[in-house]
Amino acid sequence: MIQKLPDISTLPSVPTNVPTLSYEKPELGKNYWIADNFFPEKKAIEIANRCFNKSKWKLGKPYTNQLWPGMRSKNALKRAELELVENWAKNILNKSELIVAESTEVIVDSNAAILVGEEEGAARPHVDNRKLCEYGAVLYLSKNPNPNCGTSFYRLKYANGAVGGNKVEAPYHNLVDALKTKALPLSVWYEEHAIENVFNRLILFKGNLVHSASGYFGKEKRERRLAVTFFWLTN
Repeated sequence: MIQKLPDISTLPSVPTNVPTLSYEKPELGKNYWIADNFFPEKKAIEIANRCFNKSKWKLGKPYTNQLWPGMRSKNALKRAELELVENWAKNILNKSELIVAESTEVIVDSNAAILVGEEEGAARPHVDNRKLCEYGAVLYLSKNPNPNCGTSFYRLKYANGAVGGNKVEAPYHNLVDALKTKALPLSVWYEEHAIENVFNRLILFKGNLVHSASGYFGKEKRERRLAVTFFWLTN
């Protein structure tokens, strides 16, 4: 369990000579955006059913040694559905183009259905690699979700309890680069802000802010947390 951020006035100062992150407060309309009831209700249910009924899934933790949990399947949205999502994001960001990055090292699973149950995963604060993703988006598709299992934003927590930043900037690409470490336990994070999981809610956010699925729920396939994820660079 990750501790929620307490009153920062009660916390000690950041120690000297430790790696740091810059800080950008999560603010609706500035670095994250929400669109509720994104698709018509019948269309959203159709998309969810299509995802649940997929036959080809890649397996993550705990079934393989992948870092990501549960199951995922590509091409969740059809072209016309995807265009609606992309046009909304381009309008919000005032960008003319969204680009799904290509990499020989990492598979960028954009427009992928992600299905994870309560026993398959937990929050894992991270940033999206800046070389591959500038903005991320999530479409929640569980009809009766646990609202506390949406998406959360986090700040660094030092050993003395001090609160640090939440943002990876140039010249760094990820937390490994920025904090000069290969692994970070959950105890080094405070949860600062959480967005609730609501059926047919689409969220968009800056990928270089530390974030994660807040948690997962359900055991049977159709009871698990279902979402579609998107990863974009922009022009």
